[in-house]
Amino acid sequence: MVVTHGDCDGIISAYLYIKHFMKDMWPSHVTVVFTQPWRANLDLVRGLQKVVEEVVLLDLALSSELVKEILSMSGSLRRVAVVDHHVSSLEFVGQVLSSTSGNVRVVCERTQSCPRLIVNSLRISPNPYERLLVDVADVCEGGEASSLDVARIADVIKLSIARDPGDYDFMNYLLNLIMRNKDVETDELVNRRYRTAKFLLSRLLKQLGENALSYRNVVKITTLTLPESRIFAGLLGVGTTELARMYKSDVVLVRKEEDKVVVTVRTLTDKALRICREIARVGRGRFGGHAEAASATLPELDLQKVADLIVDVMHSVRESPIQRKSNA
Repeated sequence: MVVTHGDCDGIISAYLYIKHFMKDMWPSHVTVVFTQPWRANLDLVRGLQKVVEEVVLLDLALSSELVKEILSMSGSLRRVAVVDHHVSSLEFVGQVLSSTSGNVRVVCERTQSCPRLIVNSLRISPNPYERLLVDVADVCEGGEASSLDVARIADVIKLSIARDPGDYDFMNYLLNLIMRNKDVETDELVNRRYRTAKFLLSRLLKQLGENALSYRNVVKITTLTLPESRIFAGLLGVGTTELARMYKSDVVLVRKEEDKVVVTVRTLTDKALRICREIARVGRGRFGGHAEAASATLPELDLQKVADLIVDVMHSVRESPIQRKSNA
């Protein structure tokens, strides 16, 4: 069973891992479970209701809840593999390795994307099509495109998924296209979803810009209500990243969900994860992500109170230790 993040990075990770390590079992003997980091522990337990000998977790930020399930299941499985590139996962690696019976392998390093980590650390030799997809995954994770082709494919895959981030059937559809080396850009279903998402993204950026307030000219803080969050669900991470590029500024998006508040942070330097860690600590929530792109989930609070909390946190971490040293 392969459990992977339901995004561009996760789909390409699943493709590479299956292609190089499970090809003889695909497709009849490989179950692929798409999930999100905040619910990965639940979907892992649900997937284990079937008879499973081996579990591979790809591109999923480790959390205390997920680690608990990994440790719980490891004794009954032949093999467990964890491959992840989220910075926030590093603090859990020792806990996983020290508490298992030796059948768990963890590959966790800070790289631009999980497919890049798979190629670099699992020592596979990618063909030109695979190298293209690794470049695409890098772009989907915020890297710079090496060519217009890479940028275009990344845009198509990322936005077609973002059109409905809970549509795991479509993610399986995409994975099957890629496994057959098909051109995703020319696929009718992919293109239809992409065009719709592109239109919604333009509307989202307009809304985020209208709601944005500047803090000391170094960060834009913007908000979305619950109805707005529902309309643009799936595009919020992409929209926050695009807004940061447009403004050439750090951006914090605060939005309401059903019974919680989600804070999405994009920074021009390695501050996003530290900001989200502090927001989660003060707001008694949870956090995860990368150095430049991270998020925090808090109990349901008034948006203005959360915005005030963020201003205090931004003030406390506005300079990294490296910056302070260089300015001394």
